[in-house]
Amino acid sequence: IIMPYLFKIPTHKFLSDVKVLTNISGKTILGFTPHSDDLSIGAGGFLAHLSVSNKIVPVLGYTGWRGVDQKISRADAIKTREEEMIKEAKILGLQTPLFLRLLTYEKDDAKSNKQDIEKIKSVIKKVKPDVIFLANKNDLHPRHKLFSHLVLTALKQLNYGAELFYYEIPWSVFSGNEFNFVVPLSNNLANKKINAIKAHKSQLQRTNFVRLTKSLLALRAGMVPEQKITGYGGKKVSLGNCVEV
Repeated sequence: IIMPYLFKIPTHKFLSDVKVLTNISGKTILGFTPHSDDLSIGAGGFLAHLSVSNKIVPVLGYTGWRGVDQKISRADAIKTREEEMIKEAKILGLQTPLFLRLLTYEKDDAKSNKQDIEKIKSVIKKVKPDVIFLANKNDLHPRHKLFSHLVLTALKQLNYGAELFYYEIPWSVFSGNEFNFVVPLSNNLANKKINAIKAHKSQLQRTNFVRLTKSLLALRAGMVPEQKITGYGGKKVSLGNCVEV
């Protein structure tokens, strides 16, 4: 089993295999998100915490207009989604988002891939991140998976080294062996995460991401202690009511 890194120091005694990371500060962080709401859904609580002592720049790959009310124009749908992400960033304490509007949202071919990779590379070279957040590279959502692939390709072509955190989204949750970092959230951080998701009103009309996110946070809080900390059948340990992995 891949053991987790608990960001928050627990009050209980944990297995010796579990390492505790107590502080991430003074870093420049790029938060790559395929769609405007994925970052808050996947890692909003952790990013809200990190924003206090780090510079976090959210980067939107695809301004998806298809998931917005079909009665408005494409231009208005794009404006809506980007404005919602700006509201999300303010709630989480992040910098103003960068909007890439990548070509592969419409056409996944060699030419579009190449141009999108170059655009991502330019952001990495300009921001020079120490830490990068990225959606699960094995996500079943085709554009989520593609965007992560483009970012990873850009990093490889640049031979750029940074600490990388993959976050999970309800479309493709991590299996037990796919995550090794556990973030217990305080009530305040959990509320910020939920409020950030609520900023994406255009998306909540279609899918109740608030309910899905609360369910996933509770599921992780209930499963992770025994699954990844004490071992099955081990002593009961609580990480609180909300956990991100």
